[in-house]
Amino acid sequence: MSSRTRRIVSSASIAAYVVAAAGLVGLVSAGLSFTADEPWRTLNDGALLLTTAALAPLMLAFYELGGRTPTRLAQAAQTLGWVSALTFCVIQARQMTGAVVIDWNTAASGTFAVASWALVYVGLWIAGANLLAGPWLNQVRWLGVAAGVAGMVYAGGLLLGGVDTGWTSLGGISYLILLPAWAFLMARELRRISASAAA
Repeated sequence: MSSRTRRIVSSASIAAYVVAAAGLVGLVSAGLSFTADEPWRTLNDGALLLTTAALAPLMLAFYELGGRTPTRLAQAAQTLGWVSALTFCVIQARQMTGAVVIDWNTAASGTFAVASWALVYVGLWIAGANLLAGPWLNQVRWLGVAAGVAGMVYAGGLLLGGVDTGWTSLGGISYLILLPAWAFLMARELRRISASAAA
């Protein structure tokens, strides 16, 4: 493993811990938002933004470590992953500052739909990258596949009917539980890979 790849993997390990921590904050704040809307809803929005942004270094590490996808297809998937994560984060930040108003109770449209489709692809990337990763990834891949599918179900529910649909609830709760668990285990795995390469 080159020193460049080792640095990428090490950085991705830290990013995965950030995803895990932010995801845990998102899970707790989502639960608390049912008893008192604020500040828990804003905290939940911020946690989802940070979780999505911190996936970018993981995307690069998965590409560097390789998988069963042809190089050009892997490059396209990674680029679209970065664009989708950035798109979602920008819209989420604008929504949090009041620059964009989102009606969570109806099927996503306009800017809300763009953010939801971006999140669909982020979920697809998580599921696909784990499924198609090379032999460097252990059994944590299946937790990643499940987390990615949950993310797609959540975003798909927003597109179909807003936050109150059964699909949104099922996908959202599953995503909030599975993503931090996957990210924590990924952080440990990437740290192990980086340490083994350094040795």
